[in-house]
Amino acid sequence: MNYTLEDVKKFIVEFAELEYQFGVGFYDSSITNEEWEALVTKLENCYSTGYGYYAIINTVRDESRMTVERFNNNKDNLKKRRLFLIRKYENPKFGKGIYDTDSSVVFSCFLGANLDMGIEVYPGNVSVGIVNGELKIITERSLNSEKRRNEEIIEWVYRERSNVYTEDITIKKDGTLVETLRVFEPEHPTWLADYNEG
Repeated sequence: MNYTLEDVKKFIVEFAELEYQFGVGFYDSSITNEEWEALVTKLENCYSTGYGYYAIINTVRDESRMTVERFNNNKDNLKKRRLFLIRKYENPKFGKGIYDTDSSVVFSCFLGANLDMGIEVYPGNVSVGIVNGELKIITERSLNSEKRRNEEIIEWVYRERSNVYTEDITIKKDGTLVETLRVFEPEHPTWLADYNEG
C-alpha cells in the first residue's frame, strides 16, 4: 500500500494519544481491567511484532499502587508527545532484527518529550515502516546528547546497551530522503536548523 505523509501523521498522532492514555491510566483506578487491556492491545498494535516487546516493558497494573496521589502526580507530570516533523526515505537498510517490513520506504517521525522540558524540541526519532501492508513502529532512536551539547549537532543513535541494539532492531541506513512534512517548529536554533534541513 502507498501511504502518504498525512497517513503517517495521523498514525503517529493517534499513537501519541494512546501512549499518553497508557501513561496516565497506569494509576487510574476508574479504568476497568477490560478497558485497560483494550488500551494496551491498541498501543501494542502500533508496534511491529519484533519491536513490540521492547516498547512496553510493564503493562500489568498493581491495584495497591493505584492511589489518588500517584494518579495526580503522574497526570501532572506527563504530557502527550508532540509531532514536529516526518521525513520519508526510500531504500533504507534494516538490521536483521527488523522482520516483514517493506524495505522500499521508511518514515522518520520526530517526537517531543513526554515530560515538560521547558522548551519545545524533539528528543525522539520513531521509525515507521510498512509491515504486512500496515503502518507500524519498527524502531526508535535517541538523541546523541553529547554531540548536541559539544558540537550543536542533531544526531540519532541506538544505545549499545539497549535490547534494540542487541537484537539489531535498527536502521543501518535511512536511505534517500524524498519528502518532508513539517508539522510544528521547534524553539531552539540547533533543532530549527535540523527541522529546516532537506
